[in-house]
Amino acid sequence: MSAARVRLIAYALEEAEIPLATCTVKPDERLCFMLPHRGQDDILGVRVEKEQEGQWQAVAEWRALYRPNRGVLDYKGSDRLRRPEDFDRYWQEAKARLAAVTMAARIEPVPERATATGELYRVQLVSYDEVPIVCWYYVPREVDLEAPQPAPLRYPAIQIMPGWGAEEPPIDRTAQGFITLSLNPRAHGPSKEFFTTPIGHHLWNIERAEDYYYRAAYMDCLRGLDFLSSRPEVDSGRIGVEGGSQGGAFALASAALDGRVACAVANVPYLSNFPDFVRLGTLGSGTEFGRLMNETERGEAVRRTLAYVDVSNLAPFIRCPTMVCVGLQDRVCPPLNGITALNRLPEGVPRRLVLDPAADHEVSPLMREANREWFETYLK
Repeated sequence: MSAARVRLIAYALEEAEIPLATCTVKPDERLCFMLPHRGQDDILGVRVEKEQEGQWQAVAEWRALYRPNRGVLDYKGSDRLRRPEDFDRYWQEAKARLAAVTMAARIEPVPERATATGELYRVQLVSYDEVPIVCWYYVPREVDLEAPQPAPLRYPAIQIMPGWGAEEPPIDRTAQGFITLSLNPRAHGPSKEFFTTPIGHHLWNIERAEDYYYRAAYMDCLRGLDFLSSRPEVDSGRIGVEGGSQGGAFALASAALDGRVACAVANVPYLSNFPDFVRLGTLGSGTEFGRLMNETERGEAVRRTLAYVDVSNLAPFIRCPTMVCVGLQDRVCPPLNGITALNRLPEGVPRRLVLDPAADHEVSPLMREANREWFETYLK
């Protein structure tokens, strides 16, 4: 049985596709395919289709921004990437609502998950709008949380936040000298016991900016920082934040909204540069956001809501050293998500962009090593 033929269709994306080239690949043939262009700023795409029973079926698709003679590494977004006029008020009020809620931390040991260097605790905190959230807290074994006197040593800490819909499990980095708080915002992991949504959490109240899911979830991340800053075993001047995908957005939002963050790492970040994100992503919820943003009746309200939580709009408020890692094959959170956010940091803030040419939507080994070096540099 012969192998199926494959064809590549290159196009420019405006309101609809503008075909630029089609190339058919024979079985076992290798091809270096250069994207054609029109010599102007464009979103260029290439779709891979496979012939099956005489029909062509799409199997993968990538898109990228093309800027002749400029490239994209200094890109800060289009004119459509703008903050609402009451952007500051929106976040000041959210933080005030969080501050009005008593944290009421409950800390319970999980002795069966102790390691050679660390002890694990389950931490429950009361967060924004009185919703409890659950975190996992690893501390060095020499730290006794029940001791009457504060710990003799204070350790740097890293708050780690989850990808879309995932649980952030306990992560032990005590062997490297770090306390870790694995935070599960509402509707994630064990925090689902206290808060769930009847639809995908990313769409919950998307037409009502004041009640949108991510406004509350960003505040859950700040509640974790409240906890870490309150702990005698934590050096409150050395707290980092980290996450991948949605967690990458949480890391950038936390650094923007809370000056206690000493450094940030965002891997393949989500919720960024929405005007381009919804046109560049070919997998994942970016396509859902794009459909809603373009609806006649609801589009304006949805665009307004997303502009508040867009981490590229929050990035100008970041003052701590920040690393962004992107995968150049990522179809879920296109590399421009992270590039745009990083480029909107204020002048003089230490930053690093890590590009992994082979990585898809993942935190690759190259990224993990870069993350480790960043925390060693800015938390140790």
